[in-house]
Amino acid sequence: MPPNPAKNGNMHSAVKVPRPIFRFMKNWLFLALIFVALLDATAQRRNYRAGGSNSRGPEGQGEWFHTLGYDYGIGIDLTTLYLPFQTNGITWAPRYTIPIGSEMSVGAMAPVGLGISQNSNGGISLAYHYTLAATLQVGLSSTRDADVAFGAFMNLGYGSFDRQVRNNSGIGPAFMRDGSNGVFSEVGVRYDYRGNEINLSAGLWRVPVSAVDKVDVLSLRLMYGLLN
Repeated sequence: MPPNPAKNGNMHSAVKVPRPIFRFMKNWLFLALIFVALLDATAQRRNYRAGGSNSRGPEGQGEWFHTLGYDYGIGIDLTTLYLPFQTNGITWAPRYTIPIGSEMSVGAMAPVGLGISQNSNGGISLAYHYTLAATLQVGLSSTRDADVAFGAFMNLGYGSFDRQVRNNSGIGPAFMRDGSNGVFSEVGVRYDYRGNEINLSAGLWRVPVSAVDKVDVLSLRLMYGLLN
C-alpha cells in the first residue's frame, strides 16, 4: 500500500484529503438514488408489499430480511487522518432476527460487498468485504409486525475489508491481498418509502493497534430493503 506520509515527518501531506473524494461521493450517491428508484419501480410492478399476508410468521419465530445498495468506503489512519484509498461498491446484507415484542428484535447479520477502489496515487484495484455481526433492531423492519415509519439498528461483530493491489516488486503474484481485519461496528437509521425500508448507516472496521501498515475503514451505506 502507499507509504504513510506521517511516518516520514510530513504531517501537512498526511492530512490532505484527495480532491476527487467529494466528486466521487456526489456522483455515486446520484447513481445510488437512481438504483433505489429502479428497485422500487420493479417491486411496485410486481405488486409486492412488505406487510403482505404471506410475509408474517408465528409469534416468536425467526425472520429473514435482506437489503441491497450502495457502499462508500474510505481507508483512514485515525491517528494522522491520512486517507490511502476510497471505494465505491454494492453491499448485500442478509439478517436473521428473533422478535422481542412487535417493535424490537435481536439476531445476526452477514453483509458482503464488492467494489472498485481508487488509491491516493490514482491506482485502481478490486475491493471486497465480509462481516459476521450481532444486531439489535428497533422500530421499522425490526419485525414483520412493526407498524411505525422509522427505525434504527446497531451491529457489532468481526470482519475484513480487502483489496487486491498491484504487486510492483516483480516477485510473486501480480496482485496481492491488502486486508484490514478487525472489529466491525455500525449504527444506522431507516425510514419507510412506499412500503419498503431505506437504510442509512455508518460503520467502521477497526484494525488492531499491533497491525503494521494497516488502516481502519469507514463505510457509509445507502441500502434498500428487498421484499421476501
